[in-house]
Amino acid sequence: MQVARLYYEHNLTQQQIAGRLNITRQKVSRLLIQGRDDGIVNIVINDPTPSEPDLEAELVETFHLNKVVLTEGVGLDQEGLRHSVGVAASVYLQQIVKDDDCVGVGWGRTLFSVVSNLQNSKDMRINVVPMIGGAGDMAPSFQVNELVRLLAEAFGGTYRPIYAPAFTQDINEWKAIMDTHEVRQIAKLWPKLDIAVVGIGHVEFQKKSSMFFTDHMTAASLAKLKSEGGVGDICGNFFDIQGKPVMDDPGIVGVNLEQLRKIPEVIVPAGGIEKTQALVGALRGGYIKTLVTDVVTAREVLAMQCKEVIL
Repeated sequence: MQVARLYYEHNLTQQQIAGRLNITRQKVSRLLIQGRDDGIVNIVINDPTPSEPDLEAELVETFHLNKVVLTEGVGLDQEGLRHSVGVAASVYLQQIVKDDDCVGVGWGRTLFSVVSNLQNSKDMRINVVPMIGGAGDMAPSFQVNELVRLLAEAFGGTYRPIYAPAFTQDINEWKAIMDTHEVRQIAKLWPKLDIAVVGIGHVEFQKKSSMFFTDHMTAASLAKLKSEGGVGDICGNFFDIQGKPVMDDPGIVGVNLEQLRKIPEVIVPAGGIEKTQALVGALRGGYIKTLVTDVVTAREVLAMQCKEVIL
């Protein structure tokens, strides 16, 4: 009973419970399973996913996706929408992750919601890898080492932190960082990823919020981004509405878009119609394999795609 209360009511992780009660994590996992079997814990799932099979199927066919997971978004503010999409993505991730998977993690607000909502009582032999360097002056949702730690902990797996900046503005500095032993070891794992979970940014919002534009991009870079028609980014890699990379000069300590395209399963959780252009560009570029979004945004994405095809 005590283990169940700490886990379900106080939201402690299995590792935290093990430390507090001076028992092994494996015993915590067994006690949680026993609690469900004995009827001490009853789990009720309120499925937030609307039944829109035709919409899902049309998105899958149009963009050649592995899967589309839809959630309701009507009446939700941005925080509520991120939570709704994050929960749906976390459920899907728990369904597909298997032993020995190598899982890559990007960054972003919705992605932070995904890893924060993971609930998995099984220990799995997975290795979690950061797909971009860190940025110490950003919000927690952009602290990639925290994201990989949370995801690995949820599955009882292992992870590799990265201690390198995400952005450089000097080619020699970039080469030096990429040539360090630590970054080389992590970069060797990017082509071996079975699953990637990445957030997607849209340029207009980033300009307004100064998430990393002010401190991490020069005025010349910003001008180039605008002139080349950048609409969104994944792991700091920008692309236009057709999915063509823009601003693809070396400078990002992380996976590039071509590497991303080759990963068998790339899950992108993103909601809100303001991300429509960024999503369309990423879908056209083949950077998304599974899309998790809200119904309204999904319809906007299809409408934009169909309109431009007709034109």
